[in-house]
Parts: sequence; C-alpha cells; structure tokens
Amino acid sequence: MIQIEGYTIETRGKQSGQIKTKCPKCRELGKKHLNTDLSVNLDSGVFKCHKCGWEGRFKENINDVIRNIEKTYDKPKTENLTELSDEHLAYFKTRGISSGTLRRCKVKSGKGDWFIFQYLEDGEVVNLKGRGSKEKKFYQAANAKPIMYKLDDIKDQKEIIICEGEFDALSFEEIGKLNATSVNQGAPNANDKNVDKKLECITNCFDIFEEATTIILAVDMDENGQRLSRELVKRFGAEKCKTVDFKDCKDANEVLVKHGKQALRECLNEAKDVPVEGVCFANDYLDQVLDLYRNGQTKGTTTYFENIDKHWTWRTSEVNIWTGYNNEGKSMMLKQLMLIKSKFEGWKHAIFCPEETPMKEFITDLIESYTGLSADKDKENYMNEMQLLDGLKFVHEHFIIIDPEEHTLSEILKKASYLIRKFRCKTLMLDPYNQIEHRMKAGEREDLYISRFMAKLKKFANDQDISLNLVAHQVTPDVTVDRETKEKKDYAEPNLYKIKGGGTFADKADNIISIWRPHRNTNIHDTSVKFIAQKIKKQKLTGLPGETELSFNRSTNRYYMGSLSPFDIDEDKQSELDNNGFEQVQPYDFSAGFDEEIAPF
Repeated sequence: MIQIEGYTIETRGKQSGQIKTKCPKCRELGKKHLNTDLSVNLDSGVFKCHKCGWEGRFKENINDVIRNIEKTYDKPKTENLTELSDEHLAYFKTRGISSGTLRRCKVKSGKGDWFIFQYLEDGEVVNLKGRGSKEKKFYQAANAKPIMYKLDDIKDQKEIIICEGEFDALSFEEIGKLNATSVNQGAPNANDKNVDKKLECITNCFDIFEEATTIILAVDMDENGQRLSRELVKRFGAEKCKTVDFKDCKDANEVLVKHGKQALRECLNEAKDVPVEGVCFANDYLDQVLDLYRNGQTKGTTTYFENIDKHWTWRTSEVNIWTGYNNEGKSMMLKQLMLIKSKFEGWKHAIFCPEETPMKEFITDLIESYTGLSADKDKENYMNEMQLLDGLKFVHEHFIIIDPEEHTLSEILKKASYLIRKFRCKTLMLDPYNQIEHRMKAGEREDLYISRFMAKLKKFANDQDISLNLVAHQVTPDVTVDRETKEKKDYAEPNLYKIKGGGTFADKADNIISIWRPHRNTNIHDTSVKFIAQKIKKQKLTGLPGETELSFNRSTNRYYMGSLSPFDIDEDKQSELDNNGFEQVQPYDFSAGFDEEIAPF
C-alpha cells in the first residue's frame, strides 16, 4: 500500500511495474469506484486516475529514478538453507540425480517441502530458485540477478549444453557433462510476443556463449521448448548451434529416468547441426511451411496509427526505405513509430544515426516525443527533472546507438548483429544512406554498387529476422515559380525513382515510404504531413500502397491522426491494441487475376 496526500493506494502486493487499481479519491467524490481507473507506475512513482483526473508522484527522491536507469540486483538470503533432507534426497533419486551431483552443485533444502537450486557467479550466490517436491511449484529470490544455472561450469567452455530446466542440466552431469546449463525461467510461451524478460539470463551471460564454438540446444520437445530453441538460434547463430532430439521423451531428465544414462549419451552424440543459410532443400522448411498452413502467414503488426496501418505495418525480414526532402520529418516519423512500438510492445532498436549528433540532442528529442513535453526551459510545457529522467530511463532501455570507428556497412552490421543477438533488437535504423562509408569496387557503376548494397541489407534483415529501415534523401527539388505571379509553388510529391543514387533503391527495397510536407515551400508554418506508401512488396501481409494525412505538433514533438496521438492511448486499451487493435490490412483478392479455364494447373 502507498500513502499519499492522506489517501491509501492499494498495490495488491506488487512492488514494481505498471498497475491499474481503484482510485481512493473517486470514492471520496462519490463516483463509482468498482473499476480500476487509477494507473500507477511503481518504478517511477507516477500515478493518474482516468476518471477523476487525480495525479501526482509518490517518489520524491530523484536518486530513485537515476538508480533505476541502470539495473541493480539484491543478493538473496541463504542463512536458512540446509543440507538436503532425506526426503529430498529420495525425491532426487527418483529423478535419477545422485547425491554426489547434488553436493557439487550445492542444491539445498529450504523450509517445508521446498528444495533450492543455488545460482552462483564466481562462487557467490546471486539467485535462488525454489521448487516444491510434493507439487510442481516454483519461486525465485526477489529482485535477484537472472543468470544461467551452473554458470561457473560453462565459463571458458568451447562446447555448452543449454537446457530448459535445472533437472535436465543435472541429468547431463550424471553422464559426465558438467558443461550443461539451464535458463532460469524455463521456456517462453509459444505465442509470447516479447521474450526479453524471460531470457534476461541469456543477455546477462551472453559473452560466455559468444566465446563458445558449439552450443547444443537440449530443450524440451514441446511447443514452448521449440520456441526457446528458435530464439536461441537467432541469438547465437545457426552455424554454431546443434539440436538434440529426445525421441519418445520430452526432455533430458525423462530420457535418464526412462531409458538410462547410455540412452542420454546417445541423444547427445546424435545432436544435429541447425541448417545454415545458403544450402537447403524444400524439406528443411517442412516445420515452417506447416506452421504457416496451420497458424497463418506472418502479417504486419500495428503502428498504432489506424490510418497508417492500412498502407504499411511493421513486418520483420523486410527492408524499408524512408525518403523525402530534407528536413520534412522522415527520420522523425520513423523514430516515433519505433517509440510507440517500444511503449506498447517493448521493442528494442539498434540505430546508426551520425547525422543526429550531438547525441545528447538526439536523446532529448526522443524523450520529448515520449513524454509529449519540452526540455526547453523557455517553453510553457517545460518538463520537470523527474519527467526527464523517466523519459531517459525509457530511451535507455529501448534504443541502442551504433557508432563504430569506421562507418562502413560491414562494421555497422557487425555491431548490429551483436545487439540483435544479445538484446533481441527488433529493428535496425540506418540514417541516412549518404553517411555510410561506401566501398565501391574499382570501375564499379553506382547502380551496380547500390544493387549489391541493398542485397546485403535484405540478407541481413532476413537472417536476423528484423525490420531494417534505411533513410535516403530525395534529389534536390526544382524551385518552381508561378510564371504569372512570380510566387513560389509547392514541391512535387517525392518519387521513389528520385532517391539520391538512382532507381535501383526502388527496385531492390521491399517497401518505400515517403514523408511529405506538401505546403512547406509556400507556407513554412503549415505542419500538415502526408504518409505515402509508394511501394509495398507483399501487399496481402504488409499493407496496400496509398497515402494518408497526418499533422505534426511542435509543442509535443508528436505526429497526430486528427486529434489523436497513439502516445495518448489509455493503458486499459493497451492489451486490446495488439495486432488486431486497429483495422488491419485486408488480404488482397487475387482471384480476379486468373481464368480458371486456362489456369496452367
């Protein structure tokens, strides 16, 4: 519970995150208080009631926010742990785990029927995970550091076995494989959109896996385990991964109990390489084809702008080009779409943006868009320092800047690959094309170089399963003047074949988006904007070519559809505004394009 201004806010036992609860002030005002209209951010201390308007902050110490930017963890208490009881030793024996393995791995007994797996880093306990021996129940130490189980055993190992649970890691130790580890929270659910939190143990130990040459994925054979396997292949790369088939069993421990140690050795020895891009057969895609057939093709996900969704949606494995005239908002539009995706779905982004220097101004720009307030003390909506730091924390968690010593494409993609695998960044932004150090071959024509450049981007987007976004300027527009009045005329609409560098960009990109201020040349104060989807490659999945109108508010640093900004969506609707929150792209009817009588089939 929180006491503020003489009122009590019920937090339902939660200590962090965003919650919805009943507003005590609504009750005092005589309004209906059965609904949970009070939004409370337990980390920043900000609260607001969407019924009566009561708002404020219960955390006044600015250092709380500063400390929150960099994650800190608590050390778990171990004084109540004891050596394993006879009851627990007997239970582990039924699971094929010996007392010698349990002693070496420092498995302990807790209170009641709980036994405790200790997570050690450099010999020090940094996390505890409890499990009940009488029923399948779990807990972990509060605010402890998520790391891999048996972390010290896998350091400096060239081959590492990753399991889904502690029992499986201990099962491999029973056959002499001390280099087996486990994620600390099991596998993500098959349909989870964001698995970053569940796999934070991988992120915190990523460099250990980076140094290994072979990673054997010995996860469960069920749907969730296979989701975990796919996520780990994305992070570590197919070329260094192998997968274990447990055949008629779900996991390693079941093989050990059901068939014995030799059977588990055979499963491990028969681990298969993950197919590497570049060499494949149709049957290699059987699982993926069946998944598309059973669950539907991967459609683009919402931008949270209803009018934009009709023409373009977020879809991974695609290369988008954002074009337009100088200083007309193409980069700003892309950054806001990324901010919104981060706010509602937790997406992380890798950004190469040398034109945005100094970085303090680029970060401030993101904070202003996120908060809808100004960091300029001369403005009426000047944010306070706590609001600035709240925004900084959000940007810190979701945007990572790439700035290698050499701005070559190979160096940029090398850094991006690391960030995508470690932090699961969902997008890469290259802003702009002309700030990349291009390495053309001697005598190479520019159009052939651009074709080669775009092919690299497409392969990278597909291999990494990200949305890759390239910002490219239009050629300088003609400054047209009306012959009779001698007054300036508006610039022509941006054209996908007038991107600086030539039409090869249009030919090789998946999608091309233009951001255009149609009246900027004749009225600099006119902030109306057009979002134009000039090319959409996979229209039944991503959107239909076309345009829609937006406006830009300099005070809030945000784009609007009419009077609505997606930043202002009420928290109650966030879960509803999922992939189906706004009107989505309708499948295109291709049937009209075929004549059944002459169809070749």
